[in-house]
Amino acid sequence: MVLKTTALLLAFGASASAAWAVTYGALAPGAISTAEQSGVRAEICRDHLLDPAHAKMKLPATYSLPTAERLSTDDPALAAFLKASPQYASYFVGSLCFMLSDNFDVDGVRAIASGRPAPMAFWWVRAERTGAADPRMMGKAQWVQIASWYPQAGAHRARITKTDPMAQYVDVDVAETKPGTWRARLKLAGEIVEASIEVTGEPIKRTGPEPRFMTVAFSDNAAGYFTVFTYFGHHHQSAQGTWTATGDGPFAKAFGIPGEASAFDTFFQNRWQARSGLYKFGE
Repeated sequence: MVLKTTALLLAFGASASAAWAVTYGALAPGAISTAEQSGVRAEICRDHLLDPAHAKMKLPATYSLPTAERLSTDDPALAAFLKASPQYASYFVGSLCFMLSDNFDVDGVRAIASGRPAPMAFWWVRAERTGAADPRMMGKAQWVQIASWYPQAGAHRARITKTDPMAQYVDVDVAETKPGTWRARLKLAGEIVEASIEVTGEPIKRTGPEPRFMTVAFSDNAAGYFTVFTYFGHHHQSAQGTWTATGDGPFAKAFGIPGEASAFDTFFQNRWQARSGLYKFGE
């Protein structure tokens, strides 16, 4: 019995040590810059339907955007919505995410003034690669960035732009107003986006091997670039969100589609950290 108990303790210790020893994976050499985020207090994401009229951005030569109808073959909730509202089958699927993290460094130097966690937001669209991958890409390549936003106050703009060539600087806020209740707000030129999120339950760590990798390409004037992320430590919590947008813009149109909330959940993650490298296609 003592031997069995000792073996179990040793096995547990080895497993725990392995978990504690998780660190970043190796990025390909030749990155223009590297960035790192840690101390992530919240990542709050909500997918939505994107009108093709708002998706005329320039894509990398090897990418295209699948329609909501195509994506619905692996998404029962989206399939049910499109069955009831087939006029949206030709739309695309975007994802708006807000983040609040303690640390955001570029090339080893803090990119947002210390003293408070850094809020930011990014907007991606589901995509697929139609041509050969750049050999430096790693992990899945299912997204293209449409836009990203950082706070106007305290942001080191030149440093951030070095790792995110699409960076914009606006009023963006992410805050926990009371335990389990989060608020996010993004003020853009043509609209204001707001979200209220209730988080319940304990954080549950994502299962599976770590670290992981993913690749996100850029669009429009930055379509010649892509970012590779290596990351670990994601924890998920159940969340219910109310998302609204006022004004005349893509989010007001997306969140104003009758019944669309039935197809898209609010996702809440925290505790993770990531390192990324920015690369230029073909260089």
